[in-house]
Amino acid sequence: MKTRNILYRLGQIFCLGLVSHCTFGSVGNSEEEKLVILQNLIFFNNNQTIPVGTNLRSYDDQADDNLNQFSLSSNGNTYNITIQSGTYIHWETGTYRINPPNQTLGVSTSSSEKSSNAVSKTHTPYTVPLDLPADDLYGKTYPFLTTAVVSNITQFNGTMETGASFLYPNTRTANLPLGVVAIANVSWEEIYIQLTIQRTLPTAGAIQNYTILLSQGNKSIIPKCKIPIKVGRNSNIEILFSLSSLMQDRTSSGVTTRFLNDTYAEADGSVISKVSNVDLYNILQQNLQAEDITFSFPGCFPGVER
Repeated sequence: MKTRNILYRLGQIFCLGLVSHCTFGSVGNSEEEKLVILQNLIFFNNNQTIPVGTNLRSYDDQADDNLNQFSLSSNGNTYNITIQSGTYIHWETGTYRINPPNQTLGVSTSSSEKSSNAVSKTHTPYTVPLDLPADDLYGKTYPFLTTAVVSNITQFNGTMETGASFLYPNTRTANLPLGVVAIANVSWEEIYIQLTIQRTLPTAGAIQNYTILLSQGNKSIIPKCKIPIKVGRNSNIEILFSLSSLMQDRTSSGVTTRFLNDTYAEADGSVISKVSNVDLYNILQQNLQAEDITFSFPGCFPGVER
């Protein structure tokens, strides 16, 4: 009787403001009342959305205020890189998929998670988006980025744990359902980078100029911890983009790619694109698509809301 009354009161509390969707009879048939209350709880959770903003942020890990200058090692050599002011990114889209929150009172908080035979589905890990119709709250995509050409992306206008950062101005607030971020997707029309490279160690070399032209592409960004979408959330979601990581050496399956070392061997003024210096272009594409290299969600720390 005590459990039944608690459930009954919870149902009443959750249904405040949703009277048209709540029906409570007299306390009699406990199984029917539990069913009604749980259905109302599911409805409440499955139809509530909250506004959440996004910080899409460029950074480097040099712990200084110069986003356009950084040093990297490549094949045992040290190179100074300067990103020139003509650099820009033509963003196309950015979207989230959201998964339902954890179970409540022993049943799924989302009616979407139940199959046609009423058997609850399980989804592990939580970063796997649910296979649901596009009109379901947990089947929809939620845009957080507007189409725009953004230049001056190395100008310091924010800070983070590693120092200076650049906050992209073309993000927007999305009304997201309660739950956790399953995945983010970003796409671009073009990434255009003008840079100079100089070898400084073990011997100094000439300053050389290069142009990078990355054509249309997209990237799925997977959280490494739960990013909650909940009532009372007071911070934006963070998504990181690192130009310095784009150019770093990387070893995969025993094979090391050395972008800066190999680029510096090319003639001053060379263009790196999908039709010229293709080997170097492919290194950049690998770094773009590698998990947690160029694009990433920040890691989670106790007491820090992500």
